[in-house]
Amino acid sequence: MALVESFSGIRGIYGDELTEVIIAKYAQAYRNFLNKKYPDNKSLKIVIGRDSRKSGEELLKFFINNLGCEIIDVGLMPTPVIENSVRAFNADGGIIITASHNEPNYNGFKFLDKDGAVLRPKDIDFVIDQVKLIKYIPQVNKNAKITNREKDALKEYENLLKNILKIKKIDYGVKIVVDPNGGSGIVSKEIFDKFNINAHYVNFDIGEFKRLIEPKEESLKYLEKYIKEQDADFAVGFDCDADRVEILLDNGELVSGNHILSLIAEEMLSEDNNSKKSIVVNDATSYIIKEIAEKYNSEFKEVEVGEINVVDEMLALNSPIGGEGSNGGVIIPPSRCRDGILTVLLLLKIISKRKKSLKELIDELPKYYYIKEKINLKQNFVELKNKVRQYYLDREFQILETGDETGGLKAIKNNSWVWFRQSKTEDRVLRIIADSKNENIAKKLLNEAKSLLQY
Repeated sequence: MALVESFSGIRGIYGDELTEVIIAKYAQAYRNFLNKKYPDNKSLKIVIGRDSRKSGEELLKFFINNLGCEIIDVGLMPTPVIENSVRAFNADGGIIITASHNEPNYNGFKFLDKDGAVLRPKDIDFVIDQVKLIKYIPQVNKNAKITNREKDALKEYENLLKNILKIKKIDYGVKIVVDPNGGSGIVSKEIFDKFNINAHYVNFDIGEFKRLIEPKEESLKYLEKYIKEQDADFAVGFDCDADRVEILLDNGELVSGNHILSLIAEEMLSEDNNSKKSIVVNDATSYIIKEIAEKYNSEFKEVEVGEINVVDEMLALNSPIGGEGSNGGVIIPPSRCRDGILTVLLLLKIISKRKKSLKELIDELPKYYYIKEKINLKQNFVELKNKVRQYYLDREFQILETGDETGGLKAIKNNSWVWFRQSKTEDRVLRIIADSKNENIAKKLLNEAKSLLQY
């Protein structure tokens, strides 16, 4: 597999395409970017944290040896904690050493802006281009000033959660099973204990991955036995850097990310205030969110897939909530990323307030049929896009396109839609999603799309 280089981060198989030389070049390129952005700053300060992959400490060493600036090491922490630390410690940027939901033989890193968000597309493009220009790899400064601030980072994150939740404890009698799978989500126990959460914890050995890294139905199904044994209400599973969370109900069903986002959006948009309300989602998110936004006279804005696209539109609209319904984890300002731990706490707060189970709350939501599939193409979707667009225009569908020519294409009619987007990390893999309040229409849209492509 080739090294993946995008605004979502740099990642690859460690020791194969992801080498010490590549890491050293990226360290220097990122420093060059910060020096260019802050030319008057003579003493750069960068926060670094990592997930629990065994290669993480090696990557940390390579970065330290090649950055040549002040480094605040926050240790093994979830992505939301590391991003918050950039803001809390007034750093110039940050690096998260993680391959997110990829399997353990992968590793990678994300570069952060001064506000804690991942670098904007034009900025990460600059860094990627700089890497290609770097020929000589000296170790800039083996004696860089390093400060370890793990405890401070967690304390600052705890304060962030309290400010967002506006409570110090959650008292409703719900019990959950928590599975970080040996990832950085292990810090959830310390946080949940502070909020008085009744939880049973499994897979808490650091770096010991007992299931697939990506939390999805097939990898979390085994948690059903713990739910029954512990008489718990549901189980939560984090990915390795804990920005994503998936939830398994006591009947073995995985809760849709659209439903998680819907419940939290309804809670936040229903709060009385005089400001104009809005929610920002990616264009692969179910219209269940659109219906909830309309219910509370709030603007519903769709953007191209990519967390930073959601974040920047939220900033532009001053939105109180955003997310990508295709996966678990909501974005709540001042955070600049999805946050699995915060998502769980918000859901527990809603359950406590409404005195209903999570399953009951989901059953009360508007019913939508959201089905998805990914297919392998013989040619890139860019070459087929005009044909697909014209097909739906001829049938009086509204067309929504986001991003550049490689972005999403959505065909909408009577509040139902079908969406296409080629993967930017898998060769010639196309994702198709259909969404409708009518199950037959959703299935028809998906099958029609697959037939049209003749893959």
